[in-house]
Amino acid sequence: MKAHGCPFCQLDVKSEKVYHEDNSFIVLRTVNLKGHRERIMIIFKQHEHTIPHKAFEHALDLLSKIGKKAFSYTPKFVIMDSTFATINDHWHLVATDLNPESEDFSQILATRWVSVVDNTVDQEVKLT
Repeated sequence: MKAHGCPFCQLDVKSEKVYHEDNSFIVLRTVNLKGHRERIMIIFKQHEHTIPHKAFEHALDLLSKIGKKAFSYTPKFVIMDSTFATINDHWHLVATDLNPESEDFSQILATRWVSVVDNTVDQEVKLT
């Protein structure tokens, strides 16, 4: 189900940097990098505010794996919940590096982190 007027539902993926797409999710670069070298998000393709736990786990795994490549330049990156999301009625998560010079660094620190992914080891720490 697509919602009229929802930017995620109306997304033209041909004009975006897409890292992954399957039947349920799309992983792509955020429109506004906010001073980061890279900033990516995973979006549930259906217009839903929440998703089943199993889908959430799959999304977290996908974003972690893709993030390890996208953020290969930094030892750690975080996957954040949607505390300060501009679009808060369509499920998504954002992954970002921890650049203290970024426009949103204080907001990143104020946001609940779902996962901290350490690029120097093969496992990430989940904070759920």
